[in-house]
Amino acid sequence: MLWKIFLIAAGLILLVAGCIVFYMGPRNVIGILTYGQQAREGDLKVGDTAPEVTFVDLDGYSQRPLAGWVGKQPLVLVFGSFT
Repeated sequence: MLWKIFLIAAGLILLVAGCIVFYMGPRNVIGILTYGQQAREGDLKVGDTAPEVTFVDLDGYSQRPLAGWVGKQPLVLVFGSFT
């Protein structure tokens, strides 16, 4: 009797998981499951000089080095999503 309940519960879990993957797409499900695992504690402290990086412009092709903006005017870098 107990194995029947376990089998029904496992079937329902698989059905719900399948519906979620079908509705959201497998790529989004993998992204949700791995979200935040790549984060690590950094070594920079407040007031440290930013590392030299190159940003891709909004056109997707042009590249601009960070050093071109530093020191000319106030600069704020925001890393995140506001959508």
